[in-house]
Amino acid sequence: MNTKKTTRNHTKRLVGAGLVGATVLGSIAIGVATAAPASAASPVRAAASADVTRGFDIVNSTKHTLELTGVGSPGERDQYKPAGTTILPGQSYRYEKVYYFAKRGETTLTFNYREALDDGTIRIGSFDATIVVDAFSGTNIRTDAGAVFSVENQGITAGRLIVSEKEFSTITVPASDAQRQADLLNQTCVSGLASCSFAPQSKKEGAPQIKLVAGGANNTDLPRTESFTTKAVATTTSSVETTGSAKLTIKGILEAGLTHKYGGTWSDTREVTKVHNYTMGAFTNFNMWSRMLTERVTGDFTVTLGKTTWKLTGVSFDVPDMKADPLYDTSAPKLTEAEKAAMPKVAEIKPIAPIG
Repeated sequence: MNTKKTTRNHTKRLVGAGLVGATVLGSIAIGVATAAPASAASPVRAAASADVTRGFDIVNSTKHTLELTGVGSPGERDQYKPAGTTILPGQSYRYEKVYYFAKRGETTLTFNYREALDDGTIRIGSFDATIVVDAFSGTNIRTDAGAVFSVENQGITAGRLIVSEKEFSTITVPASDAQRQADLLNQTCVSGLASCSFAPQSKKEGAPQIKLVAGGANNTDLPRTESFTTKAVATTTSSVETTGSAKLTIKGILEAGLTHKYGGTWSDTREVTKVHNYTMGAFTNFNMWSRMLTERVTGDFTVTLGKTTWKLTGVSFDVPDMKADPLYDTSAPKLTEAEKAAMPKVAEIKPIAPIG
């Protein structure tokens, strides 16, 4: 695939007027500041606990992944993620700039992004964001991203720069690209910047969830009846893997979509406790499995961030069937001579706590 690079001259911006004192510039920095879940690890600088800092956020509301390619003139104790950090759609980049009394601090961040063109080539674009902390001329962010993107909260006293698309667009992500679907749900629906909804399209019988719930043996020469209690558990599974705080967010979106389409109430977990009485034959092993039924709901997620809308099609969930009773399967093979010799001469069945 061919790659084109868009070049332009990077210029320093003049700051606007305005008197901003230390009380406006920020607060005492404690610990290490982190960018919103970005790909790089630790900040390359860690400010002393007594430093007064001003925090700046570059928010990516575009459809592109932004890559930080340069940090020009950073302060010695500024806190920031290094060059190479990526900012996915819905994420932000945090820069904590240390304020020194009666001194001006200015740092320029350079971001690259890639855009697929209709002719199959990739265009690489870039823009600068210059952040300023100055007790006399003010604190602000200036950027030349406006040549390609829409820019909000830019200017005097701004501490948050939101970069978004100028034109509306819709991107379809099919079920065959489950990893891309998962990435979008994990990074956008918990950002507070995007709106996310789920529209069910079909419902049918899903895959049963089978788990070992009890086991034991009768190592005596007579049949023995044992009473035991099992707990069968089923949880919602999905064709996309959500992580961390996204799990709860997606759960709420799913339940809202199911209620709107089918009515009633929905839950992502079902537990059923049952007492069993089982007669084991002489010299037999014993295992019991629960088989919890599910309903497979398939539908589409709509994720809107700024002027970009993603349609995630064919996302499926196996949801516990709240109306169906669990089924139970058992196995009772004969003990081998070696097992008879090694095991105590007792009959016992114990419940097994479900895993997962």
